[in-house]
Amino acid sequence: MAKAWIQDRWLRSKAVVDGVETVPTAAMRRQVAANPDAADVPAALRTVDYGRGMRWQVCWRADGRQHRESLPTREAAEVRAAELNDDIRSGRYIDPKGGRRTLDEVFPLWLADHTGVRPSTIDSYVRRYKSMVGPRFGSTRIGDIDKAAVKQWVRDLDTGAIVTGNDRPYAKGEIRTAVSRILGSMMRFAVENRWITTDPTHGVHTPRVPAQRVDAFTMDEVLALADAAGKLRTPTGRPCGRPMDRLLVLFLASTGVRPGEMAALDVRDVDFEHGRINVTKTMTKAEAGHYRYVQGEPKTPKARRRLPLPRHLRDGLRCLCEGRDGGGPLFTSPRGERIIYQQWRHRVFRPAMAAAGIDPGDRTLTMYSLRHTYASIAIANGADVKTLQELMGHEDATVTLNTYAAAFADRRVEVTDAVSDAFAMALG
Repeated sequence: MAKAWIQDRWLRSKAVVDGVETVPTAAMRRQVAANPDAADVPAALRTVDYGRGMRWQVCWRADGRQHRESLPTREAAEVRAAELNDDIRSGRYIDPKGGRRTLDEVFPLWLADHTGVRPSTIDSYVRRYKSMVGPRFGSTRIGDIDKAAVKQWVRDLDTGAIVTGNDRPYAKGEIRTAVSRILGSMMRFAVENRWITTDPTHGVHTPRVPAQRVDAFTMDEVLALADAAGKLRTPTGRPCGRPMDRLLVLFLASTGVRPGEMAALDVRDVDFEHGRINVTKTMTKAEAGHYRYVQGEPKTPKARRRLPLPRHLRDGLRCLCEGRDGGGPLFTSPRGERIIYQQWRHRVFRPAMAAAGIDPGDRTLTMYSLRHTYASIAIANGADVKTLQELMGHEDATVTLNTYAAAFADRRVEVTDAVSDAFAMALG
């Protein structure tokens, strides 16, 4: 195990003087301590640093590097060496220079440690660091970031003293992400690397995130949206809607797949023989900072799933797949390329919403709302939490229950009435 040792910067441990190997005597050392300029010490025993700077130096190896620290007296050096040896043996050792790194210097090191993370996730970390974390702490040494500073930063974010580039307050969820997943994660990374001793974000309370609001289309709205998507026209009146666009709307609302999962489907993923759809991929960014999308691993392991093929989609999907290569994309752009759902949203979904005359009122209706529509219909028709979790591809049933708690709560009266009917029949 590495240990700390003490080195005299002014005197060599031995040297040849007049042909004889000589070591510094106790008298020489006392003279040097009293007055190095007047000490009677042979030149051969003097180092190049003799009389300059602090005499004593503690040396040690840790984290794969050799470190040095200069001190004015041997007594101080012995105390420091003992402290270091104790810390190294006990695992409490902290790099003395680690806390001098600024947060901006730590950020790329922390980011590089995220191996196997989706490029889109890396992009979101970079955006939030640049907009929320970096402006407050980027130039600050990590050893100087304390809990009080973090608490004040959180208060400024929560009260609107710090706003977005569009002059809007940050949402509660955005604040929690910035505190826990970015600054907190960076501080824990620094602790793991023994640059600092504690995480200053530990125990800092973030604003409570309101319950997730899930807005869904009604059945009539889904049908109107699908018909409008298939009959869209350009501003000049030229038809641009396709039967595939109509089918895509119905597909999303009837299967509950995520838009990225829909875009990643290949023709062979529709198994007509066994009546199922194999969801095994999603569209993801090819690399951080770029907008080229490729088929990648699904959001979570549970997102890999086999969904029953809805009967009302069979004919449309069969026509869509007929005569096409199994490895080709199921849904395509007008040019025959794999559909990019972000572009489809602008080109078809939003114009179709307007064409269908759908008034969202106080709801927020997006492409993802078609997934929520599927869940709402399933719950209304008796789906239990576990079954819905598997169909939706959630990591665990808690996610499903938290997301659709209101929809399940709406069935309480129905369940109570069913129990009452059962007792009424039993009691005669």
